[in-house]
Amino acid sequence: MAEICNECGRSVKAGSGRFVNRIPDCNTQEERKEMGKPYPEGDFVCAECDGLGGEKNDGVKNRGKGV
Repeated sequence: MAEICNECGRSVKAGSGRFVNRIPDCNTQEERKEMGKPYPEGDFVCAECDGLGGEKNDGVKNRGKGV
């Protein structure tokens, strides 16, 4: 399991400051590649990239839900 954000590439490991609010991405790595994720090896989306932290939000809803 790659504990990085598949949007920004930052670590979401314990101690990173982004562990608690990380969102699992249930898509496969191949699906994330097809979706154009910049870091498809990442198994999570950090709160900032999901729009929960206020730093980045591209308007995509239901991220990590396989939708």
